[in-house]
Amino acid sequence: MEHWWASQNELALLLNLTRVNGIGQARLRRLVQNLRCPSNILAVSPHELTTFGGINKERALAVRKAASDRYGELQLAKASAFGCEAISFWDSRYPAKLRNIPDPPILIFVKGKLEVLNKFAIAIVGTRVPTPYGRNITAKITRDLIESGMTIVSGLARGIDTIAHSETVKAGGHTIAVLGSGFDQLYPPENGKLATEICKNGAVISELPFGAKPDAMNFPRRNRIISGLAAGTVVTEAGEKSGALITAYLAIEQNREVFAVPGSVFSPKNAGPNRLIKEGAKLVTSVDDIFVELPRQGELFANSTMRQDMAREFSIIEKEILAVLRDGEKHIDKLSHLLNKSTPLLLSALLKLELDGVVQQQPGQIFLLNKSY
Repeated sequence: MEHWWASQNELALLLNLTRVNGIGQARLRRLVQNLRCPSNILAVSPHELTTFGGINKERALAVRKAASDRYGELQLAKASAFGCEAISFWDSRYPAKLRNIPDPPILIFVKGKLEVLNKFAIAIVGTRVPTPYGRNITAKITRDLIESGMTIVSGLARGIDTIAHSETVKAGGHTIAVLGSGFDQLYPPENGKLATEICKNGAVISELPFGAKPDAMNFPRRNRIISGLAAGTVVTEAGEKSGALITAYLAIEQNREVFAVPGSVFSPKNAGPNRLIKEGAKLVTSVDDIFVELPRQGELFANSTMRQDMAREFSIIEKEILAVLRDGEKHIDKLSHLLNKSTPLLLSALLKLELDGVVQQQPGQIFLLNKSY
């Protein structure tokens, strides 16, 4: 039997319900959980709906009217025309990491490789007008993260976001761009070509419907998805009031790591990261500072039902580790010596291999290949 979330009709009805004033996504999630699917919500009498907390007679009547709305049907038609898929919160393909945040979007539109949404990722954010220092350090951190097999998440905005996405595309890595608008209102418009390139090996997503403009109020909510898809967020360069700091604080609320690149105290563009460091963010001068913190996130993703596909392509460093471990178990220090790589970098790559079930860790930081591999 087909699950309701695979039905275009049910998805259209769900989209209709998102437009009912006073319901909200949290209440709508509870309604779907209780009544099993959107069509059942619309079939319930207004009187019965009022038995659910927070739904008065006026809202109940508005819910019933949603059944005849063509909004959802038109949204799905536009999604199809743009090559997007609509993925609801209940869909097995919905990003597992995003389910763990306090207010996950009830539905997202996705274009590109869906499997990328469940890869181990780091978010990189910052100012829209970076200095040469900000550009250089963002490019370097991005390239080093990609070399280790990380997926990069950002917001496709001008400046730091664009650098992070562009460097990932050039390196042939995976990146996820989270929009603050509908797909048909992509902003900034000059990043349209970049968005197309991202979709070849990564994904572009938005919780906002087609027709939604890049209004200022959309970006703070967009930022919770950026941090929610990642194990940690790196702020490379940002002013005191930059939206990048909102992303960092959201990451803290979501129990994710926050990293910040220090900069000159004389530059206002460094005020944001410097402030985050004062407040307890991990100071980053190289990716080693990021990798040493990532094992803390292992449990969050190891318990997920949405692990990375075992058939995924391994990164360069993962291939090097596997080649050495085929000769037998190795202590982390021995691996570091043989591969001439730092311990934090190796631990990050080994964590990913552990989560994929390829490598086992024995007491004393000794690693070996799984027998099934």
